[in-house]
Amino acid sequence: MSLVLAAPPALGQAPPGGARLSYTRGPGAEGCPEEQALRDVVAGQLGGTDPFGEGGGRRVDVVLVRKGRRFLGEITLYDSDGRRLGGQELASTACGALVADVGTALAIVLRPARPAREPAPPPSPEPAPLEAASPPASEASPRAPAPVPAPPCQPCQPAAPARPAARPGPSLAWPRFQVSLGALIAEGIAPAPAVGFSGAVGARWEAFSLSLEGGVHLPVAAEPYRGRLFGVSWLGGSVVPCGHAAWFFGCGVVTAGRVRHFGLVNFVGEAMLPYAGLGLRGGVEVPLSHHFAAQLSGDFFVNVSRSALNFPDGSRLSTAATCTVGALRLVGSF
Repeated sequence: MSLVLAAPPALGQAPPGGARLSYTRGPGAEGCPEEQALRDVVAGQLGGTDPFGEGGGRRVDVVLVRKGRRFLGEITLYDSDGRRLGGQELASTACGALVADVGTALAIVLRPARPAREPAPPPSPEPAPLEAASPPASEASPRAPAPVPAPPCQPCQPAAPARPAARPGPSLAWPRFQVSLGALIAEGIAPAPAVGFSGAVGARWEAFSLSLEGGVHLPVAAEPYRGRLFGVSWLGGSVVPCGHAAWFFGCGVVTAGRVRHFGLVNFVGEAMLPYAGLGLRGGVEVPLSHHFAAQLSGDFFVNVSRSALNFPDGSRLSTAATCTVGALRLVGSF
């Protein structure tokens, strides 16, 4: 978090009767937590009381945007006549953390001021004893100050202990359920580039995701032996853990499946051979709305288990040592 603009003193004064809240997620920040998450943070730090309402005397505007790899949150306070009283700008690389910081700042702004303690009543004078006579003024010692009567003991109430700052609740913490569908093109499993499709389900945190992904490569024709035409296709699944930073992500991919070889011309039958691969994925994810994003990625695999068909003349139909995949996906988070 970085403080860009310090708020003037007016921002530290609690608006009477609460405040009206305007919460906006600007370009690039559509996937940030919703308004209720911000209200939960502020209420958690004010003893469970939500200070925002339609009849508030002042207005607080909160605007979240993304600039590069950082999220920016701008807080602005207006009086009941619409005059700007002050502002504060916060920044963070994680949108959830930024909303927590904004909520903490608003809790400080909206915390009710403690009433001043009423002054204690003046002590009542004690009556002078009747048997003691006042000495003459000439005999009074200048060094002996006149006794001051002690004030009566007033019952004092101890100050209430400071309430610890409430940490943001789970409303700011993802995971969110995530699904994706996409088209791909792969090279290295079939004899020629193959077009295919993929789908995935998983969970998405702010900077991490974990998905189970399935895919299929449509058949590609191959003619390796005496005019016999074969079709080669692939079907498999993958485990994909990813790290995310702004629009960019990187993943590890563990995949397994089977390669199908089947006759097309002058050959009847098919063979189902196992396949396994280890790979890396990198790409960019561009937000389209609060729930959807477009994802462009590229994969590189080492084919750990390579399927192969051997023919009597010594020819061989097999997968390559490595495989590359490019994909375009639509990703939804809910």
